[in-house]
Amino acid sequence: MIAPPDATPPAAARDSHGAPPALSVVIVRFAGGPAVERTLDALESQRGDGVEVVVAHRREDGPTEAQRARRPWVRWVDGGAAVSPARLRAAGVRACAGTLVACTEDHCLPAADWCARILASHGRASAVIGGAIDKAEPASPLSWAVYLLDYGRYMPPLAAGGAAYASDCNVSYRRHDLERVAESWRDEFHETTVHWALAAIGVPTVLDPEIVVRQDRTVQLAEWLAERRDHGRIFAGTRVARMPWTGRARLAVQALLLPPVIAWRVRAGLRARRAAGRVPRAAWRPLLMAAIAWSRGELDGYLGGAR
Repeated sequence: MIAPPDATPPAAARDSHGAPPALSVVIVRFAGGPAVERTLDALESQRGDGVEVVVAHRREDGPTEAQRARRPWVRWVDGGAAVSPARLRAAGVRACAGTLVACTEDHCLPAADWCARILASHGRASAVIGGAIDKAEPASPLSWAVYLLDYGRYMPPLAAGGAAYASDCNVSYRRHDLERVAESWRDEFHETTVHWALAAIGVPTVLDPEIVVRQDRTVQLAEWLAERRDHGRIFAGTRVARMPWTGRARLAVQALLLPPVIAWRVRAGLRARRAAGRVPRAAWRPLLMAAIAWSRGELDGYLGGAR
């Protein structure tokens, strides 16, 4: 049974003195297959007494007995059948026990000092802390398109300082802050919704470029385009949940203009980082296709809602 967000942390997650972990790492098993093994490998040497590791997974992606036996220090959380990554993230956050909560996904490889840098950064700032997301190489053009569209804004070198939100592939929170806005993530944990709710109560989001993960995801183009459209719809529907039709209509018109805007932003980000040479030319075609899919999803969301 998954504990509600304000429940007492489970005894199994406490240390020998009965205190909760200093840090809970919540991994969403999203890419599937063996990807989570690489993420757990990257965390194994970092799991000191003060670090708890939780993997939230769909029922159909549950761990084997061999996986459980190989890593008894991992807590596996069944988030339900055929559920969204946002719902899995909410389940993982509800189930974890740490004073700090860090989120990532199974297609990301945390740097060797990831946990230590998260703990240090929260010691300096009372904020949501986001980090950099680099691209693991070698990579196919499609893999580059996935990275640039979703995570290009967090590509190193990343400027430190305030931001509207951070990526749920590399972000951490104080549990106390999350509990104050629990209604914003009780069912589904979307980075934008949660970060906007925290900003409204005076908790800023800041980026720390020293906290790094490397992203490495393999996808099929058709499935990825469908995912982009679905995520665009959810983003838009959540954004305008209480907005009058006049506001929805304005945003719907803007959504039609998104594909060239998205491509321009990606190119501008690469130029600013002097990183355009890293990206193969063949990555731009699937990126533009995904930008169009996202635009259509936003249009659906503004006109019809998140569901």
